[in-house]
Amino acid sequence: MTRRIRRSGLTMPINNPRFVGRSWTRDCDYLNFDLEDSVPQAQKEYARTLVREAIEHGKKGAADINIRINCAYPEVDVRAAVWPGVSQINFPKAQTAEQIKHLDALITEMERLRGIRPGTIRIGATVETTLGVANSYEIASASPRLDSFGPGTGYDMSMDMGVEMFVGFDQFFYNRGEGELIAMALGLERDGSVYMDDTTGNVGNAELALNRARASRKAGLRSGGGLHPNVVAPQNEGLTPAREEVENARQVLEFFEDMDARGEAEGDMDGRTVDKYQAARASELIEWAELCARRDAEKAAARERTLAAEQAALAESAPNEQSVEETSVPDPTPDTHLEKPSGEPQAEEPAPPDDSEQQEQE
Repeated sequence: MTRRIRRSGLTMPINNPRFVGRSWTRDCDYLNFDLEDSVPQAQKEYARTLVREAIEHGKKGAADINIRINCAYPEVDVRAAVWPGVSQINFPKAQTAEQIKHLDALITEMERLRGIRPGTIRIGATVETTLGVANSYEIASASPRLDSFGPGTGYDMSMDMGVEMFVGFDQFFYNRGEGELIAMALGLERDGSVYMDDTTGNVGNAELALNRARASRKAGLRSGGGLHPNVVAPQNEGLTPAREEVENARQVLEFFEDMDARGEAEGDMDGRTVDKYQAARASELIEWAELCARRDAEKAAARERTLAAEQAALAESAPNEQSVEETSVPDPTPDTHLEKPSGEPQAEEPAPPDDSEQQEQE
């Protein structure tokens, strides 16, 4: 599979029009539109009708589009979620390989029905129960579509393990390490991040997000994600090599190539040993930095195109609005007289959804 850049992503309820409508402006590498825990049970059916509209919003910023489905309703959710433009179906609370195999079959059938090239849509699986941890290798190897895999370190896992969420130690150290090693062994993208002390549960902590992203990259991780827009820029920055790192990597490669041409296996570069392993790390860092730069340029160009199209549409509609204003006869009655009499009840505008975009951490 082609390597994807997944440094940053936002999970959001697909039934929140404000969040979804602004999603393309967030500079995310991917968007995870949620049909699962952030959508109330009474709105599940309605939420499924919103997938195609959400895809169009997300594509405006060139984000990869993921849809998180409910593990209890894979048939109806996959029917609603598989459309052109979707990159991945995320399956939460994975517990058995059979669940993933069934999901693969459902996606295959919907790709056929909707004219999508077979194998286009990938699967991301998250383990969020102790049974899932015990079956991790079987789950992660259950389908060739499965592209990313990781341990859940949120409320579902904490409830199943009987541990508290926000403590001063890594209560998920075993399942975190198990999931990462299995993903590495199978050549999958490792979901997750390194542990950092967090006793507040503040999902919008930009400083923590930056420090965690930097540490995660040094630990070999390349993907991020969150629930609050404040963490997107820190994740993009922290999971992208700095300019100084890239320059140093180029120097290491040049030094190694000169050394190799002389028939030497290792050498000293400013007090540091350089060998084929250091050269391989330097090469990977340069390649990753170039991929990140291309991804950033792709997203920026998409946002510019969208803004230009919106401005053109506004400019086109402006003359029509001006014409209506010029030809209409102004009403001499003050606006205050247009209110209903005080004795007649007036319908209240519905309260808009909370716009903080700080959603419950899962």
